[in-house]
Amino acid sequence: MTVILFEDELWRHFATLVQARPVFELRCGAFSTRERVAVILDRPAYGLCRAHLMPHFGPAGGLAELLARSDPVIFVNGRALNLEWLPALICEPLNTAYIAGETLLGARVSPALASAIIYYLREQQAEAARDELLRFARIRELQLTTPLVTYPWDLITQAGEQLIRDEPFLARRLPLLTTDVPHVIAHGKRVYVDPTAQLAGPIVFDSRDGPVFVEAAQIEPFSYIQGPAYIGPGTLIASARIRAETCIGPVCRIGGEVEASIIHGYSNKHHDGFLGHSWLGEWVNIGAMTTNSDLKNNYGSVRVLLEGIGQIDTGILKLGCFLADHVKLGIGLHLTGGTMIGTGSNVFGMHSAPKNVPHFTWGGEVFREYRIDTMISVARIVMARRKRELTPGYEQVLRKAFEITQPSRDGLG
Repeated sequence: MTVILFEDELWRHFATLVQARPVFELRCGAFSTRERVAVILDRPAYGLCRAHLMPHFGPAGGLAELLARSDPVIFVNGRALNLEWLPALICEPLNTAYIAGETLLGARVSPALASAIIYYLREQQAEAARDELLRFARIRELQLTTPLVTYPWDLITQAGEQLIRDEPFLARRLPLLTTDVPHVIAHGKRVYVDPTAQLAGPIVFDSRDGPVFVEAAQIEPFSYIQGPAYIGPGTLIASARIRAETCIGPVCRIGGEVEASIIHGYSNKHHDGFLGHSWLGEWVNIGAMTTNSDLKNNYGSVRVLLEGIGQIDTGILKLGCFLADHVKLGIGLHLTGGTMIGTGSNVFGMHSAPKNVPHFTWGGEVFREYRIDTMISVARIVMARRKRELTPGYEQVLRKAFEITQPSRDGLG
């Protein structure tokens, strides 16, 4: 079978975070949704997303090559976190669709029917694709125990439970920590550590409230990691306090205190400072002593201004910041709860950062458009430091994202 994840109309709710990545590449728990589907089904999972993202995130041979096969096609909504229904879907009769409320959740269809609905899904018109399936497919309506993510903060509020749901998949390859590691204390019995991880005690792992997963990472002395938590391969925990419900991707550098936050791969918060109830994309760098607030002084719910949507009262008491891919923050910045900083922006030289910073913006007291050639030059240097190449496809993604987001910078110098 061929497995394809798609974005639907609600990708717009995540616009600040997803100008350089599809919705199904947002991390929550140990995996992104695409990675989780691939683990569950033990096969590659391909992406169908907005046109400017396809050169980097789409299948190498293009969709036409996938649909030329005679295999059944499995479609999965990229906003789904809890995929407990997926194993049942792949066993359904051909041309079966799963619907949750009015939302197309997934489908198992023939290549011919897949070709018909891909016409809509490549334009993120999942409702039209659903209506097409209502005409030609067998429909099953599901009552989900976990709703699909609808807003960016859902990723943060769901992270702890998702880490627990990911435990069976991680336990297959990560052994439980033995008690004979010098100067390493484990509270609870659900500490899973890759045998090649470097543990330099004293270290405390606390899994009494949820599992702790450590891939082939390096944990420096005087670190504390409280579960549920996930530490990705190649990551350095630099004498840090990692509080519960934190998910850290590969090749990150993390110090200070981090609580209930999601950090994608190749991002750095190496120095002291607090990061709480926040979401960081890839290639983010946070300067020393930069700190975010995740609780208002009046204990009121945090409001967030969503790009293209408007201001929304999240109804959440504790909520921090959202930093999109390639954001750079200087030293000593303070960020209020609900701060949104767009792709490729560079903020420095001020005490308190604005609550909303457009994509590809540069400055502090005065903000200007960040020239795309300069931004890409910096990205190439940063990626090379982690032995990663800025490929032509990914460069095309960044340049197109710069063009698409131009209206957000109108009025800047």
